This record gives sequence, structure tokens and C-alpha cells, in this order.
Amino acid sequence: MMPHFKNKMTGKPLRVFYLTLAAIILAVVPLICWGGKGSAHQEAIASAGHQAPPDSVYLRKPDVTLGNLPDGKKVSHKLFKGISSIDFTFGVLPDTQFYSKSHPDIFRKMNQWFVANQQALNLKYIFHLGDIVNNFDQPYQWKTADRAMAILDQAHVPYGVITGNHDVGYLTNYRPYYQYFGEPRYLWNPWYGGSYKNNRGHFDLIDVDGKKYIMLAMGWGISGDEISWMNQVLRLYGDRTAILYVHDYLNGSGQRSLQGERIFQRVVRPNPNVKIVMNGHSYGAARRIDAIDDNLDGKPDRQVMQMLSDYQSLKGGQGYIRVIGFDLKHDKVYVRTFSPQVGRTHAFKKNKDNFAFHFDFD
Repeated sequence: MMPHFKNKMTGKPLRVFYLTLAAIILAVVPLICWGGKGSAHQEAIASAGHQAPPDSVYLRKPDVTLGNLPDGKKVSHKLFKGISSIDFTFGVLPDTQFYSKSHPDIFRKMNQWFVANQQALNLKYIFHLGDIVNNFDQPYQWKTADRAMAILDQAHVPYGVITGNHDVGYLTNYRPYYQYFGEPRYLWNPWYGGSYKNNRGHFDLIDVDGKKYIMLAMGWGISGDEISWMNQVLRLYGDRTAILYVHDYLNGSGQRSLQGERIFQRVVRPNPNVKIVMNGHSYGAARRIDAIDDNLDGKPDRQVMQMLSDYQSLKGGQGYIRVIGFDLKHDKVYVRTFSPQVGRTHAFKKNKDNFAFHFDFD
């Protein structure tokens, strides 16, 4: 008999599904035969009716080690010149709204750069921080974004996307997003952990060099239900280092927005595995570190790095991306900024776009 639990926020029952042999097959098949363009792949699965209920949380998915890049390989790339101890990297795609609207060539070039440098960077995952398009009601912008993100699909580069305010409009219309970036597009990926309301929120599971990560994403329009779902997922995967990404969190001066403060108090603070939070939305590059005393003994138990990166007002963004390098031996993380379009390594002051910080991997 299937167990039922209640959502503490709404009192509604939550359905918890056991991963059956069929579900495991769905996770493993892509390793053998996964291909096709994102939207076509989406249509095929959608027609088969594979979609999880919006308020469901899966019981733990079996761990899957990605085999496209061998663990133990050190990063060797000019962005990290002089640093030979970086084990792997994650990429960041800040707001792409103006590329979808007016500069599709830049959008493609950014993702092509990630693919071309995947081996040298030992790139394991890419975060898209929302505002995929500028006008949610313009189909050509979604098609541009679909084609650009399909570059990563076809190269089997793990990534996740979220919505920003421009993707859903004032009435929070998710229909265009569901059509192009809903759960069916990602369901077959072995790293895809689960979905909230057709990929309005989702989580991905990335294992690398013996470390386990959960990338937890939630799109625009975060209320009590969304916060409750995020907390359930974080508790379920409490043994994984969590990186949270939302669209609105820090502003350009490094202060949390109203939504950012709510997420910090109700999601980040109660979950000891949350170590990094990232967002776009507000133009600029900013960061802050908060020390949190998890066991209330008067001493900080963890530090949470929170980072904003958004270059949209810089002549459309000029193609700036970020690469985050992890040095396991020295408990250090390096952040680098680069534009494949203009070839520059910073848009703002160098210490805003390129920096390092201590990171406890245990």
C-alpha cells in the first residue's frame, strides 16, 4: 500500500512514489540511447503521458555516476591559469532574455563554448538562472531558447533551467515554459531527480569525485507550497551538498530581496546541507556569506555563499557566463567570469566577477 503524508503548509495529502523497476529503466535507458532535439524529445514523451503529479516527491532515486568525463581528471583551462588543483567545474548561464529576443547568435555561442570546453573544464553541470526569454508571449523567443539549449541536450551536458518574471508575465502564465522546458524534456536524463508542477521546480543529482550534490531549482512565483516542497526534497537528500538556485534572491548591493529573505529564513537556514545559493534577476554581480549555527551551540556550523550574476543591461549581456571551480584538497572554490562573445574575463570590477572562497566539502 502506498504511504500518504500531509503537506504541513496546506494540509493536502502528498503522494510518495516508490521507484519501480520501470522507473529505473527510464533512468538507465538514456545512458544507452538518448538523442534528438529537445523539443522533439519532449513531444515524444508528452504523447506517451509520462508526467509526475505536481505535488509528488519521489523516494530516493538510485545514485547514477555520469560516465562522460572520468573522475580524478584535474581542470586544465586558461580561466584558472596558475591553479592546478581544481577537480571539476559547474557553469552558470545568467539571464538570457535579450539573447532570445535579439541576439540568438550570442546565445548559441555561449552554449557552444561550454560544449567545446567541457573536457578541459571537467564540466559537470550548468545552472540557468531564469529569464530564459524577454517576452513570454512571443513564440519566436522560446524557439530561439529551445534551439540554444538543445546544444547542451545534444552534447549530453547536464543542466537545469528555471523561470524568471519575464518567462511567465504578470499573471504567472507557465504554459509557454511547460511547452518548451517542462518535465518531459528532462525526464529521461539519468541525473534528473524529480519535478514540481511540470518542472516549475526540480532537482538534479550530480555525483563527482566521491562527492554527492543536489541542485535544487524553483522558478518564479514562490509561495508556501513551493517552500514546503523544497524543504521535503532537502530533507530527503540531507546527505547531499545542496546548491539552491532561484531567480530573485540577492540584489545588486548584495542584500537579500523580500523573497530572498523569506527563502533564507524558511529554506536555507533550516537545512544544514544548503551551502550555496545563486540567482539572477537584478543587474550586477554581488555576493555575501552568512554563517549559520545549526545546532544552536553559539558557534557557526556552516557558511552559505550567496551569489548574484546578471549582465542583461550590459548591451544585452554581451555573452557573459560563469564557471565555478571546486578544489577538494584545499576546501576552496574559484569563481571565474568570461564572455565567449567579447573575450573578456570580467564585466564589472575584477574582484566582483572573479574571486575565491573557502568551502567545507564534508
